[in-house]
Amino acid sequence: MLRPNHIKLAFLPALAIVATFALGACGLLTEDTFIVYSVGEEGTRDIVVARSDGSDRRIVIAGPGDDFGAVWSPDHSRLAFLSDRDGNVNLYVGTVDGSTVSPVTNTGVDESQPTWSPDGQRIAYVSPDADGTPRVYWVRFKDLLPNRLIFESNSEVDPAWSPNGTWVAFAALDDNGNSEGLFLRNPDGVNRLQLSASPDRNPVWSPDGKKLAFTSTRDGDQEIYVLHVGPDGPEGQATRITNNPASDFSPTWSPDSKRVAFISDRNDSRDIFTVSDKGEDLETLTRNQVEELALVWGPTGKLVFESRPAGKSELFVTTTDGTQNKLSVGDIAASQPDW
Repeated sequence: MLRPNHIKLAFLPALAIVATFALGACGLLTEDTFIVYSVGEEGTRDIVVARSDGSDRRIVIAGPGDDFGAVWSPDHSRLAFLSDRDGNVNLYVGTVDGSTVSPVTNTGVDESQPTWSPDGQRIAYVSPDADGTPRVYWVRFKDLLPNRLIFESNSEVDPAWSPNGTWVAFAALDDNGNSEGLFLRNPDGVNRLQLSASPDRNPVWSPDGKKLAFTSTRDGDQEIYVLHVGPDGPEGQATRITNNPASDFSPTWSPDSKRVAFISDRNDSRDIFTVSDKGEDLETLTRNQVEELALVWGPTGKLVFESRPAGKSELFVTTTDGTQNKLSVGDIAASQPDW
């Protein structure tokens, strides 16, 4: 049974927020065996954590409004999440036990796509301009001043902070919202490196920080590619690691940076597959007639995914040999996992 902790919503001034964000959670919640996810229907969601076997389940964020899209801090002591509790969708950070929640943004627009810096001191996110054009910003917790990541593009989405903290990868969009390619920008400097000049989206860093997986329609179908990235930018050409007329998307890396899991509708429904970073040794993890919707490869080597076997979103955990267990419980929808 899900039971909310005693929630204390503390909206702190910027000068005090560093001390709040330095607080860790007591107990075992900081272990990387915990998965965070949303429960409930859109508009009334709360945020839950549980171990991969479903034990130690608890609601940790249950404020007014819709709380959703939680992502772990690198040390698993805090959660960044989105909420409309103050009207529009702002970005918040809370301690992992839910005892303290603090706003990171306070705008009149809807934020999205938060990504942590590896030291846990900054967050990049997407925020639209007054005309609705999405831009990538980042904030440092010590001052909470929003910084535009880059000014030399029409629009930016899909920020992803590199594991070494040097780069934020992102997709630049044209005036029609189509991708013009992937770029790197160092928030602490002035460098901008172009990785591609094709319709590429959703860059995802490998845990070792040496490769980016991303989706692209450069060859007609939506496929997944891997690009090696060195200290000075791209190394060689991107390798297409999927090759199928169907759509392949939602790449996520294995902990050892050697394989990529993804979702594909190549079997007339959305199933989960894994493949090596060279496009070899394709394996099927799920095979059914329902839709898999989201996918994360966890640090323990298992994967958590969202599926709809009975019409509502539920969460499941699978090993790489296909052994599965259900994570979510009851009749409440569960979605948007992060591990």
